[in-house]
Amino acid sequence: ALRAQADKIILGGMGMTNDDYYFFRNTFSNAGALDRIISFINTTEDPAVERLLIPDMALTAAEYFAVEKHETVLVLLTDMTSYADSLSIVSNRMDQIPSKDSMPGSLYSDLAKIYEKAVQFPESAGGGSITIIAVTTLSGGDITHAVPDNTGYITEGQLYLRRDSDVGKVVVDPFRSLSRLKQLVAGKKTRKDHSQVMNAAIRLYADAANAKTKMENGFDLTDYDNRWLDFAKDYASRILAIDV
Repeated sequence: ALRAQADKIILGGMGMTNDDYYFFRNTFSNAGALDRIISFINTTEDPAVERLLIPDMALTAAEYFAVEKHETVLVLLTDMTSYADSLSIVSNRMDQIPSKDSMPGSLYSDLAKIYEKAVQFPESAGGGSITIIAVTTLSGGDITHAVPDNTGYITEGQLYLRRDSDVGKVVVDPFRSLSRLKQLVAGKKTRKDHSQVMNAAIRLYADAANAKTKMENGFDLTDYDNRWLDFAKDYASRILAIDV
């Protein structure tokens, strides 16, 4: 967020621990960026029903700066799983019939009305934009859970993060991450061979995954298998790791 070319950064925190809240506040304060940051925070000790207001408040503020002030706005929403859990609590208290994973049947619409506030206005309309980065934690790593499953159908791209035990870092998993918009950029705004390099790297990374399965099951590895495994470690630590 601090490296983003944004006029305003809006943080919508839902179900945050106090440690999380102080981490964000101290990070923004130490960076000297408090003058362009707006925060709406709901902590774990606050009522769950108030959690449902955070995205609307954050996005209403974003709309004001994007539409009225023609500014570029970055909205950080963390965490949408906590938001959805609050939806579940409130809907169950209202005796609504639950859907998958005890979530309300309206979950898709509830998430869509948030995610689809992302917008870019043309220069003829004065410019301005709203970019949303929403964090969804996976319960037990279950990507088929209702919250990430519905999120995947709505948003324009996902970065799937996991800890890579081979390099000891959190990495972007290229097999589960996706972007519907990358074809508008790759090879056009980036280097010409971007797509070819990307496809080759992902293919080799997939080969390395097969080699790792062979190794874990006690099969003999070929010279190519070992080279793929070496490539995977370099690729994960120097390209995919989020600390790069």
